[in-house]
Amino acid sequence: MKKLLLPLAAVMLLALAVPAFADWEFGIGFTPTQNHNSTSAGDVNGIINFHIAYAWSILYFAWDAYAMPDYWIYNATSYTDPTTGTFYPGADETGFLNTFDVGLRIILRPVVLYAEIGGNMLYLYDGSIYDNGVGVNARAGVGFRFGFWGLNLSGTQVFSSWDDLRFAVAQAIRGSTADLTAGSELTLNFVLYF
Repeated sequence: MKKLLLPLAAVMLLALAVPAFADWEFGIGFTPTQNHNSTSAGDVNGIINFHIAYAWSILYFAWDAYAMPDYWIYNATSYTDPTTGTFYPGADETGFLNTFDVGLRIILRPVVLYAEIGGNMLYLYDGSIYDNGVGVNARAGVGFRFGFWGLNLSGTQVFSSWDDLRFAVAQAIRGSTADLTAGSELTLNFVLYF
């Protein structure tokens, strides 16, 4: 019986300590974006996003949903076939970009630093899921936590596939970071911590 006492005590202390290192986050964010296809100069719109995350110690799990305008989805889903040079236009409608990420979050009160990577799915307004399957995204951010609320600024880069991400990383290793950072979206989030 005494042999079980020490392991049981350790498990009990760990179970009691988990709430001290765990947080739920709920937030809303704003991403300014520009329609490069617009004829009027300075046509800047905003993307609203919703944020839910769970952090345990330094591990971080997040789901973000972005209400994407039609021009962003068109640009993101249009592509040119590299072998034939044929241009394939994308979906010209609004939708939601959902990102599901895992990463690390470090809090150095009041500063919050985080980096994450994960998959994404594009839901179109007509109720369909974009048929390219699951894409990949990477995000890094910094913020300030003031008790139960905070503000953070993050940069998110969305790739349509793992191959696109590998190509961008390979280009960055060769010295060209354009594919890794082009189209990165900056988002300002207001977050509540529970």
